[in-house]
Amino acid sequence: LSYQQLIRAVSISSMHLFLSAILVGFLLPQKPFTQPIFPNGPGDGTVEILAGHDLMEQADNDSPAITENVNMLLAAASKIDPFRNFILPARQIKVWLPPGYNDDANSERRYPVLYCHDGQNAMYDSDSWTGHSWRMGGALTHLLRQQLLPEAPIVVLIPSMSDDVLPGVRRRHLEYSDGIWGQAYVDAIVDNLKPRVDAAYRTKVGANNTMAIGSSLGGQAAFLSVLRHPDVFGGAAGLSPCFQAGLLSNVAMSGATLKDKSLYFDNGGDVDDIRVPLLDPFDHLPHWNPGYFWLDTQLQPGIDAMRTALSLHKISFEYVRFPGGRHNEREWARRIDKALLHLFGHR
Repeated sequence: LSYQQLIRAVSISSMHLFLSAILVGFLLPQKPFTQPIFPNGPGDGTVEILAGHDLMEQADNDSPAITENVNMLLAAASKIDPFRNFILPARQIKVWLPPGYNDDANSERRYPVLYCHDGQNAMYDSDSWTGHSWRMGGALTHLLRQQLLPEAPIVVLIPSMSDDVLPGVRRRHLEYSDGIWGQAYVDAIVDNLKPRVDAAYRTKVGANNTMAIGSSLGGQAAFLSVLRHPDVFGGAAGLSPCFQAGLLSNVAMSGATLKDKSLYFDNGGDVDDIRVPLLDPFDHLPHWNPGYFWLDTQLQPGIDAMRTALSLHKISFEYVRFPGGRHNEREWARRIDKALLHLFGHR
């Protein structure tokens, strides 16, 4: 080889090594890949189906169909069945009952309630669209066995809808939005679903015994529930929540409504030199799951804005950052216990 050819070969090899190092550093995390620590399934609890599928269905003739401040869209929807089903379609709602709920010894015992958005993703891996769940049943069982919870709540698993209202317009994005559709959704839960749950199960009364939880946009729905119905909900938890401008402005203007509420939210994303890996092989098994490596980092400005808005009103809250965390159910399963402890732990 000539001197020039040798220099070229060395330069090309060095460039390949440099690009490979960059690629490996982007693909691989700065911490080992780990699996959720809680088991799949209901744990020591049981899951059953709540009678009736319609979010607008009333528990009895005395239950109000809608509150006075509900928007005109929902008012029309409650009177015209086809339109009602278009706005808030019927869906199968499951309920997780704590260990011992059906025991004779507990026949007079009442329980707090947790309303769970994206409920199909909470308990069973097989029900979740990503093939991984939050492992909530396993987490609640673990916390009870370790005596970290004084009692477990009844969990109402409200599934999100996977269809499109219009091409490219996801129904879930509308129901969990901070606009008129999202308001109709949380109002229907309060006015119609909750009375049915209270009639069917031994629930504790009062806002301090009624909480909401969700992930991503479902976290926003949980916070909107408390903000819009502070007399009903005593707290909310958001796993990697997506807080939109409308909700943030409402909290900034009327955040005092959240005083004495139990509020928790967390997220992952890029933090300092710890980056979210492009790929995590466990995310893509048993079937393909996009992983959303970028999304927690992208949602950070909204989370920071929520922290600022709450702090302006001197509202207490718990915020936890998990560096390198991805935006999916498998990641949330690693930390679901933190949210549950905040909402229902010893106080």
